This record gives sequence, structure tokens and C-alpha cells, in this order.
Amino acid sequence: MNVEINSWTDQQLRAVLLQLLETIHDAVTIVDTDGIVQHWNRIAESTYGIAKEQIIGRRIGDFFQRESIMLFQVMESGLEVKQVYHEPRPGTHVIIDASPIRDASGTLVGAISIEHNVTQYVKMSAEMYSKQEVEELSSVSFPFKPEELTAAKLCVQKEQPLLLSGEEGVGRRAIAKWIHGELELKGAFVTISCGTIPEGLLEAELFGYHGEEIRIGKLDQAKEGLLYLKDIHLMPPFIQHKLNDAIQERAYRRLGGGAEVPLQCALVCAVPTAPITKSLMEEGTLLESLYYAMFEQQIPCLAERKQDLPELSRMFVEEAAVKLDIEPPALTRDAIAAILAFDWPGNVPQLKHAMEHACFVAHTNHRSLVTAMELPDYARLTTLAELTEAELPLSIHSEEMERSRIMEALKRTNGNKARAAKLLSISRGALYYKLKSYGLDEQ
Repeated sequence: MNVEINSWTDQQLRAVLLQLLETIHDAVTIVDTDGIVQHWNRIAESTYGIAKEQIIGRRIGDFFQRESIMLFQVMESGLEVKQVYHEPRPGTHVIIDASPIRDASGTLVGAISIEHNVTQYVKMSAEMYSKQEVEELSSVSFPFKPEELTAAKLCVQKEQPLLLSGEEGVGRRAIAKWIHGELELKGAFVTISCGTIPEGLLEAELFGYHGEEIRIGKLDQAKEGLLYLKDIHLMPPFIQHKLNDAIQERAYRRLGGGAEVPLQCALVCAVPTAPITKSLMEEGTLLESLYYAMFEQQIPCLAERKQDLPELSRMFVEEAAVKLDIEPPALTRDAIAAILAFDWPGNVPQLKHAMEHACFVAHTNHRSLVTAMELPDYARLTTLAELTEAELPLSIHSEEMERSRIMEALKRTNGNKARAAKLLSISRGALYYKLKSYGLDEQ
């Protein structure tokens, strides 16, 4: 039996809301207009180690200075903030969304902050990024599952044309080239973009020309190798028919007649994403018989391949470093968090550009690390520090500076506290006290 929500009492709706806030897998904080904490869910308790009894009814600023400033900014501006990166304590990484709360009359009653803990994801990605083994389009960065990859290779090996469908920039050509190398084909890897060659020239470009002289086409050039045909749906229908006949008969004729030429190359074709491919056939733009003559593999976009981003990022960082003739800079965890948070609508070329940009900026600034600040503006996450910097009290600035110096000293001494204390010109006891004060004693 369905129950209409608008028939529920205020008490029932409150119970549903409270259950929702406790069920959600993110840390939720709700404050009133004075910054007093009104709700602190179980995930917030486990993330920050602060029980509800300790924080509800208290000012958020007593526990979190920057978060307090952000929530007051949200209430004052009336605007939401999205995808704000923060490291609330060493080794903890969160992405914050916050928005003002208004009642039915539009009166401001408080603000809500939802913090998605990406710590494990960032740590796993950082570990994957720091692996030493690197190979072009390795099993980690390849978009196919092992069984799909085996099927794609077998398909080409058995002279079955392969159709790769996916968004622009997902790496269709790179995959075709990888298969060519993996199968150790004797002939060349040849490409043709069907949308860039005028219709009157495309047939001769693909099949060759038989006149007073014979001019070979791409199918001839790729003999015993692989021909990659991009955007086959942009071929005129009569050429699609001729290509389909060549696939079926394993032979073709050059433009102008002449004897049959055996088809002796592997074929990998590319079209847009699967839903578009279906509509192309319905419109008659893509010949159905040609489509069904091929074995299709769909390649997901980078937004669906988050697990591949660390490996791909490292590969592009190393390529950029070779161009600059420098040691490859390492990506910091805040940079990795930003890379994981961005959807990369431009896919592989956009990610490659971002890594080249980051390496160049780091090199220009004489830095051996790439942080989120070195990424292009479009891929850079706003940090909570940036959002609240101007309004943070000077006392907090000095604390953060000291905390940063201590962390740097520990890194330089590989965690040796005695050496770190000496480097900081303080006693070992003072260092232990500061480590405990700043929550660094567990690191």
C-alpha cells in the first residue's frame, strides 16, 4: 500500500528525516543561524571521533574554525558551495558540499554541511600511482576487463572486424594501436578519418584507384597490418556497402575496375557511443549489415573509469617530464583527490593536457611535487583553506604554519622525532606536546 508523504504528520516527517540523516554514508552537520550544532550524524561521529553528546548544542567554531567560517559564509551569501576539498586532520580527506536552510516562508534557519570521506579512495589511488611498474596501456589503465580484452584481440586475430564505440577522446585509436603491437602484425598500422576526406575522394583513398596507373589505397597500405577507420558512420552509404562486401568476400576492387584484390589486413573501426550508434542505424546513417559484420566493444569514458586515473595520470606525468627533460614530479594526495573528483569531459586528451600543464607549472616554480594548485583551473578543487583564508584569525594562521613546519620536519627525517626536534630547534618533549596538540601523534 502506497502512503502519500503529504498526508504524514510533522512528527512522522521528522522521523523520516532523522532516519535519512543517520542512514546516509556521509558526515552531516546542521547548525542554526548562531552556528550552534543541531544535528551530528553517526558518520560524523566516526569520521571525527566526536560524540553527539559532546558537540550538539555547542558552537561549531569551538571544534572546527574553518568549517564554522564556511557555514557562516553560506548563510550570509545564501549560496551553496560544492566540491570543496579539505584535509581536516592528517591523512583524512573529505569533499564538502554545504548550503543554507530556509523554512517554508523563505526565512533562513541555518545551514547544512555534507562531507564525503574519500580517504580510502585517495590512499588506494596514491598507492596505485606510486607503483614502480609502468607500461603503456597496462592492464590497470586499459578500459577492458581481461576477458573483454582477450575477446577483442582474438576477434582481430581471427580476421573479424572490431568496432570500438565510445566518446571522443576515450582512447579508441590507442587501443587499436595497442592491439596491432600486441599481435605483432608484420604490416603497418594505418589510419583513416572518414569524416575529413571529401566524399569524391574517400572511395579511392580507401580502396585505391585502377587507371593508367595503379594507386594503392589504405587497405593495400595496411596489408598484413591493421587499418583503423575512424567515424565509419560518416562514410557515404555506397562506400559502406562496398566495405561490407569486402569484409564478407575478403576481397575488393579498386575504383575504376581491375582484378579483385584480397583483403589482407585487420580492421578496427570506431563510432560514437552505443546509444548514438543505435540511432545512426535507425536513421540509416550507419548501414546495419556493416554494423552486424563487426564485433562491438564499448569503451567507457573517464568519468566511468575512476580506478584508471592514477595510472593514466602517472603515465602522462612521466611523458611530460621527458619533454621537459626533468625528473617526473610526484602527485600529492590533494592533487589526486582533485583528479578523482573531476569528471574529465574531454577524456584522455584533457587529462594528458592537465598533467602537462601541472608539470610545466611545477617546473617553472622549481617544485618537485605537483599539488592541486598546479592543475589547470578547470580541474582544480576549491579547498576549504582558500575559501576561509581571509577570515581566519591570525592565531590560527600561526598554528597552521607551525603544524606545517612540524609535518615537513618529520618528512625530512623519515619520522625520526629526535632528529625532527633538532631540526626545529626545540626539545624532544616540546615536540611530543605539539604533536599531541595538533593531532599528529598518531601519524
